[in-house]
Amino acid sequence: MPSSPHTAVVLMNLGGPASLDDVEPFLYNIFSDSDVIQLPLGFLWQKRFARKVARSRAPESREIYARIGGRSTIVEDTEAQGRALEQALGPGYRTYVAMRAWKPSTEETVERLVAAGATGVVALPMYPQRSRSTSGSSMRELRRVLKKRAPGLPLHEVCCFPETPGFLDGWAAAVREALSQIPEERRAAARVLFSAHGLPQKLIDSGDPYLRHVQATVRGVMARLPDGLPHVLAFQSRATRARWLEPATEDALESLAKEGVKDVIVVPIAFVTEHVETLYELDMLLREPAIAAGIEGYHRVRTPGASEALIGSLAERVRAARDAGADPLCSRPDGVACPIVR
Repeated sequence: MPSSPHTAVVLMNLGGPASLDDVEPFLYNIFSDSDVIQLPLGFLWQKRFARKVARSRAPESREIYARIGGRSTIVEDTEAQGRALEQALGPGYRTYVAMRAWKPSTEETVERLVAAGATGVVALPMYPQRSRSTSGSSMRELRRVLKKRAPGLPLHEVCCFPETPGFLDGWAAAVREALSQIPEERRAAARVLFSAHGLPQKLIDSGDPYLRHVQATVRGVMARLPDGLPHVLAFQSRATRARWLEPATEDALESLAKEGVKDVIVVPIAFVTEHVETLYELDMLLREPAIAAGIEGYHRVRTPGASEALIGSLAERVRAARDAGADPLCSRPDGVACPIVR
């Protein structure tokens, strides 16, 4: 595409290995990020720690990725979201993708947008609920690279979208669709299980807004569903031995089975694309023991992807961020100031 003035919208996500050979370096990138894994005096030994952990976990992780096709599709899925968003935004905007732990890297993306003639940047972390470990990490990297490569380029941010109407409407519609697939005589006894990516409790206790954002999303979805529909919020993907947010998704499923619940609608409330945490963890690792424990209907809702409802709402957020003339309150570099939790 030829160079021309435009606002660059950078969709940011974690990324994922494009092949089984990429698994170990991808894991290294995750565990070497001090925003993702906080270690005491980590600046002295985090890279050594990351190499050791990546090497030890790579064989099992490669087996997991082999079960979901041998690769992650998160880059392609985010690019599809970008194309849909660019069409929704119209002339004057171009979308780009930057992955925090894989390719295209933030540095590669900034080089592209500068060469293409960008006159400003709107950062769009594709994490609905803000956290230092996700959108905070991506934003810090983007700020660092822009300061080095294009310090005069205006930067605005859509810091998060836990209560954006299109995001909530899409989840509510998906839950209603799942409910309609449950036999009518069992429908009233069904449970909605919201499963979000877990984080260390210590990070939440330090003021990170993630838990309150997730809770706000759950409230917004439930407000759009029939009154009296029981639900529970749980957390998946524990990565260290420290105390993490509770209950764990596997424990919540076990408890529901013990209560005699036969139908569970599993909603991956913190994700907007399919990846290993949905395709393997929810669809295989947790589904199989849940069925064995007595849950007859395990209904996993698909992530929003490039749905019209989500993309339309994000387009509105992007325009508002660009037109505001300054970063919103919740995009402070420390990543914790947010009107939702004030």
